[in-house]
Amino acid sequence: MVNGQSSVVNGQPSVVNGQPSVVNGQSSIVNRQSSVVSGGCSNPSSLSLQPFFTTTQAIREEIAQVIPQYAGIQHLKEAGDQFQYGGSHLCFGWNFATADGKAHFTPLSLPQRELPEGYFRVTTRRGKQFNSMVQAKKDMITGAFRDAIYMSHADAEALGLTEGDRIRLTNEQGQFEGRVFLATLKPGNLQVHWPEGNGLLDRSKRSQEGVPDYNAIVQLESINKHHKAS
Repeated sequence: MVNGQSSVVNGQPSVVNGQPSVVNGQSSIVNRQSSVVSGGCSNPSSLSLQPFFTTTQAIREEIAQVIPQYAGIQHLKEAGDQFQYGGSHLCFGWNFATADGKAHFTPLSLPQRELPEGYFRVTTRRGKQFNSMVQAKKDMITGAFRDAIYMSHADAEALGLTEGDRIRLTNEQGQFEGRVFLATLKPGNLQVHWPEGNGLLDRSKRSQEGVPDYNAIVQLESINKHHKAS
């Protein structure tokens, strides 16, 4: 677990920051100095402290003990098994706390922010991204490398860019350099990988619950042609 997030390194779940790890009934402490990252160990002499699991069931049991909120995950045995965490189901059994017992929906018309020419909306998350993701050099879902900047075909054509062209995204927070990766996006929008694109995010911009805003406004510059795309 790193900063409250569970991690799996080379198939071996690890618990860091002095949190207890229970393996086969034995309790051990793994600290920052003995953590394994990317196949290496910052303290090889303490490698024996690394928790090791031979089955996925052992991993689920570990999660349930380390993170009480996930209690129930240890009971998952077969495909289709599920458990509820974080509280009871909302409106379980289609029971809604309304006068007529039905769900009420209200359409909202959100104001659209007009962007100056040459500026784009960028996000570091995609709609199908849930929970842990495999941080590989090449995305197994899209086939894009970590420096990919997802762009619509229409925007690329308008800017005279082709797939693989190097571009730079900049704003008041920082910059990110990558390569054009053509994708199905609404024109005016870009997407970059997390956490590579974190330097573009405003750390002070959060929801009431403290969740960061994973979106930003950026200006796009073509590195190949050394001029700002417009």
